Amino acid sequence: MIVKGNVAIGTKWTMQEARHETLHLMKTVYPYLFIGAGIGAFIHGVVPTEWIATYMGGDTWWLVPVAAIIGIPLYIRLATMIPISQMLVAKGMAFGSVMALMISSAGASLPEITLLHSIFQKKLVWAFIASVISMATLSGFLFYII
Repeated sequence: MIVKGNVAIGTKWTMQEARHETLHLMKTVYPYLFIGAGIGAFIHGVVPTEWIATYMGGDTWWLVPVAAIIGIPLYIRLATMIPISQMLVAKGMAFGSVMALMISSAGASLPEITLLHSIFQKKLVWAFIASVISMATLSGFLFYII
């Protein structure tokens, strides 16, 4: 039998033990989840779309990784991705930057990162963030090439 923390892996749990472990996990995860959702909602509500389109509207190369980084705290849901990207392009934001913003916002969000941080080691969470930013940036650069 392997013991990891308070949990014995490979043993059967009673309903009471499962309920206790679930409540314990919820108590440790929910504060991070609410903090991340609050920060994401604050940024989403405070940063105007016009400001993003104005400062992200050029064709300079560094706007793509910046858009990928900005997209993570925005947390744009998949259902609203197309109208938001359409509006940003219509207001002058470059296609590559829009692609990087959309991919990074769908790939990682502050609530998701805070949840992962409460479960995994920091190195793994940073590796996840770096991979999302890298893939979003690469996709944005590919949009400039195509």
